[in-house]
Amino acid sequence: MILQENRHPPVLRWAFGIAGLVVLLAGCTQSSQPATPGDQAGTKAQLPEISAFLTKPSDRFLVDVKEVSRGHPLLGIKSPHPHGGAHVHFDNTKNRWPKGMDEPANYPAIYAVADGVVGRIDTRFANGGNDRYGVDLIFAKDKTGAACRFCYSIEPMCPEPSEGFYKKFLLVKEGQKVRKGDVIAYLYTPPSSGDGCHIHFHLMIDGKKGFLAPAIFTPEIVKAFHKQCQGFKGSNDGTPIPPCMGYRIGAEENPFGSGVKEEL
Repeated sequence: MILQENRHPPVLRWAFGIAGLVVLLAGCTQSSQPATPGDQAGTKAQLPEISAFLTKPSDRFLVDVKEVSRGHPLLGIKSPHPHGGAHVHFDNTKNRWPKGMDEPANYPAIYAVADGVVGRIDTRFANGGNDRYGVDLIFAKDKTGAACRFCYSIEPMCPEPSEGFYKKFLLVKEGQKVRKGDVIAYLYTPPSSGDGCHIHFHLMIDGKKGFLAPAIFTPEIVKAFHKQCQGFKGSNDGTPIPPCMGYRIGAEENPFGSGVKEEL
């Protein structure tokens, strides 16, 4: 299980969607190289099928688990309070960040969860008082060849401090090839901001509507996330949620096409 920080520099991108819930998206590397239009198709052809993550899941979580204050899996349509994405929250009540000089590298790192290509970047998405930024990482394909995206919606829960402020927190470009473990972005946590700052994450498959459970991680990663979040306490009317990345999901929320699942 990889829970350590490995900070390689790069630059980033993301997407936003609305399907009853407002949701956003997000994806980077030091050894990364921008993909030219000619080789992006070839890169997509080389992507593994999403089913490969059932037998060889990712051992790189999107953040350093030990830094998370709370969170939850994707809460499926059959759960008491459905939410179309998983969350990781960071508590900056005591100004844990920045750790040193006020520069992006001293804020929580966000990692590429698998090898892939940055499919989309948002440098800012205005939503009331919560201006967000984010990335999509294309990391797999389904049986039809449609791209599977790991979407990062990075939400500081504040207005962007100044125009273009978030750009320096994004380390990858659209079309850039990345390797698992590369730092693709940093999460800006405003001073004394409590634990509202979070990253909303889910999967999407091109050509299909809806958000899918990000159930691509090793059991060790999922158990560590569950433990760090005190069993996802408070996410389900007090009812315990087992270690998983998708809870009480419908068939349409299952990225592997294996139907309704109590936990995934």
